[in-house]
Amino acid sequence: MDKLTGKNLTKEYSKGITALKNVSIEVNKGDIVVVMGPSGSGKTTLINMLGLLDVPTEGTVDIDGRDINKLKERERCEIMNSTFGFIFQFFYLIPELTVVENIMLPLWIKEKSYRRIRSYYEAAEKLLEEFNLRNRKDAYPSHLSGGEMQKVTICRSLVCNPEIIFADEPTGSIDKKSSEMFFNFVKNLNEKKGITFFIGTHNETFLQFATKVVYLNQGEIENIK
Repeated sequence: MDKLTGKNLTKEYSKGITALKNVSIEVNKGDIVVVMGPSGSGKTTLINMLGLLDVPTEGTVDIDGRDINKLKERERCEIMNSTFGFIFQFFYLIPELTVVENIMLPLWIKEKSYRRIRSYYEAAEKLLEEFNLRNRKDAYPSHLSGGEMQKVTICRSLVCNPEIIFADEPTGSIDKKSSEMFFNFVKNLNEKKGITFFIGTHNETFLQFATKVVYLNQGEIENIK
């Protein structure tokens, strides 16, 4: 993926609520795009539109000039699973699955092969090793700290080798030490592997290494730097 583009994105909900108003934005390969704005400004909605988690009321999302809105649902899901990675503020780990199972799940969905279960486990375990969580692989989410859960969601976002990672308030539910770990994670993966990041946050520390900063206010772009 060389370019992800949102054109004239508008999202309207019931009862006349408009979360996003005619927003256009371009994300190039290798960018670290940081979206700033107060709560309710539209950061999460914009992430959901570009990440194909939701569809706009108006406007288009293009990947390398291809209109994703025109694809079948199965094709959209394949892009989400193979090209995108997601890190959420509240983690969204499946409580009935162990740490290693939560991480390997996207890879299992992508490959759809029961014969390769062992290789899925190995891929998940390798990531756990990198994040010093190997000893927690059989633990359940309810037994993890906030920082540990954040690391697990990072591992899960990486298991399918995504080209772009969307992060929604990724440091909002973790402590300072875990936040610093996440900053280093973003910088290292961007520099060493060229992974693109699209981050919605209140945390101004991200501004230190952002390649583009988008300021949202009441669903509209106020400024881009």
